[in-house]
Amino acid sequence: MKIMCDIMSEKWRLTMKEKDIFKLVRYGFAVVQSVITILFLYFLAKLDVLPQKYFFLAVGVLVVLCVLNVILQFKKIPGIIMMVIGIIISIGLGIACIYIAKTTDVMNKTAGADEQIDKMLVYVLADDEAKSLGDAADYTYGILSSKGREATDKTIEEINKTINKEIAIKEYDDFFSMIDGLYNGDVKAIILNEAYIDVIIETEGYEDFKDKVKELLMTEVKSKVEWYEQDDDSSIKLNSDVFTLYISGIDTYGSVAKTSRSDVNIIAVVNTKTKQILLVSTPRDYYVPLSISNGVKDKLTHAGLYGINCSKDTLSMIYDLDIQYYFRLNFDGFIKIIDKLGGVTVHSDYAFTTRSGHYNIQVGDNKLNGKEALAFARERYALADGDRQRGRDQMEVIKAVINEMASSKLLYNYTDIMDAISDCFQTSMPKDMIQSLVKMQINDMKKWNIVSCSADGTGTRSSTYSIPQRDNLWVMIPDESTIEHAKELIQQVIDGKIISE
Repeated sequence: MKIMCDIMSEKWRLTMKEKDIFKLVRYGFAVVQSVITILFLYFLAKLDVLPQKYFFLAVGVLVVLCVLNVILQFKKIPGIIMMVIGIIISIGLGIACIYIAKTTDVMNKTAGADEQIDKMLVYVLADDEAKSLGDAADYTYGILSSKGREATDKTIEEINKTINKEIAIKEYDDFFSMIDGLYNGDVKAIILNEAYIDVIIETEGYEDFKDKVKELLMTEVKSKVEWYEQDDDSSIKLNSDVFTLYISGIDTYGSVAKTSRSDVNIIAVVNTKTKQILLVSTPRDYYVPLSISNGVKDKLTHAGLYGINCSKDTLSMIYDLDIQYYFRLNFDGFIKIIDKLGGVTVHSDYAFTTRSGHYNIQVGDNKLNGKEALAFARERYALADGDRQRGRDQMEVIKAVINEMASSKLLYNYTDIMDAISDCFQTSMPKDMIQSLVKMQINDMKKWNIVSCSADGTGTRSSTYSIPQRDNLWVMIPDESTIEHAKELIQQVIDGKIISE
């Protein structure tokens, strides 16, 4: 009998131990939920995109759920139910923490950008015996006398430091004269910004430039992009409800901060009060004075060779408008985003075959992967309207990406998509301004009225500031009436009028 009592007592003690352990587990999950909730609210506060009323509502709801979870653990069945609910909430908040942390990281990388990268190259002739800078220590180096001089001087400093002596230099007014100097032996090496390469090999007589030279050095020169306040002499005056943004699209690989021609040149005029956005597109071949050319005309796309601030200031001159910020995107980076989204659907006004990849585009909607979408956005030679249509097609691709990212597809590969965004987007707009715009949108949830217009012109051939010795380059003479029309629409947006064209 005593033995039976001892066995029963032991079983009871074991049962009580199991109950105590289970109760500890339940309390443990309640603590985990509380910790994850605190982390979530910390990350959410750090991101700072929720209006205060929604943030405090989230704080109140999540705190109540945590307290309720702890209290209900004193009751068996409600406690178990609440534990399961708490686990589900914790998993959801944990995933949200990852998403918010990634979003914050991307915002930190892309907002408030003020860095420019010039990729500088040292070339000698392909059959030159020099294999290193040391071998070329006694060479005379050709350099540009004024264009991009800051990056050139920094490259010279690096060369001098590497070979422990000062190199001899000869200055040229333009890069074609410098290349000719290399070809005919006036200099034995040249220092060239990689941004000029595409312009060089697209010019008749220099298509084989890269085959005729070899690289002794590649170095990246980083510098700050200085954004100066306008002297308020612009004919179009902004107000507190309006901001302006230069959207620059570059067609290169590598860092989005790299100096490059700008193939997409769009001014966004945004009225936050009326929820009106006007997109003004300017053709890449527009024949206008650059901000640095002392009145000498050039293609608008060439302004990007001298830094994004040159492109921005040149557009400011065209439209007599203070452009406050820039937003730069690399279309090659779109490949990764589009593929992660599972492709995009773009509308085409024409049927054509792209020169790159030979993809067949049909009239109407086309489902495209990353490479196909990039080829679609690049194409102009197969289109009757050339660069004008390409500008419209590029806007179509941008719109398609935005539409896909606004759908649930964004959640499937969120972190990968955010990584791709950080590689191909950059803006000088401050982080706190972006946060304020998101808060405003969440607060009122009003739809934006987006309207676009394009400057136009007539094609001809002429010389340019960047390539003065060629007088047969394709350029577009501005149609002043289209510029004036764009100015009128800009003024209407600033004045708070709703436009529909």
